Amino acid sequence: MFLSTEEYLHRITHALEHVVAPLVESDFARGQLLAAVYLLDQLTDRIEYKADMIEQEIETGIETIRKIVEAIEEREGRVPDDLKSFVQEAGQEGRARDLAFRSQCDVMLSTAIDAFYANRKTFDSASSHALEGLILGHLTQIGSRDMGMYKPSTSEKLLDLGGKSS
Repeated sequence: MFLSTEEYLHRITHALEHVVAPLVESDFARGQLLAAVYLLDQLTDRIEYKADMIEQEIETGIETIRKIVEAIEEREGRVPDDLKSFVQEAGQEGRARDLAFRSQCDVMLSTAIDAFYANRKTFDSASSHALEGLILGHLTQIGSRDMGMYKPSTSEKLLDLGGKSS
């Protein structure tokens, strides 16, 4: 019988939490066991390849990079050649949209942010703040999504399991 990774890890964490943990006498050992359960629980969300989430991250990353490059070029600032090439290639049909490309987007986003700050003196105050808002908005979106992948805290389980307090 084939079990998905998620189901497999769920069965392990369920057994550790509901069968093994109640038998552990030491509060410290039980806390360590439940911490391991928590980490395994978090792992299930990271193992599965989530193509739609990766695609969305790539699209918003490319859009942010493109807007930064356009803003710099409008002010006749210097855009690194590799960044220009990336923006052109990213828009091409048939470009692979996988984890490796997402990693490349992350590198190019960092390059674009660096280019913006290197050319910041060419921006008026309002434009500079607007572009910073775009960058911070994108980074916040990524951070919020990453935080949303974590499951709710298991601190209640660490504090009280079967009437025992840690």
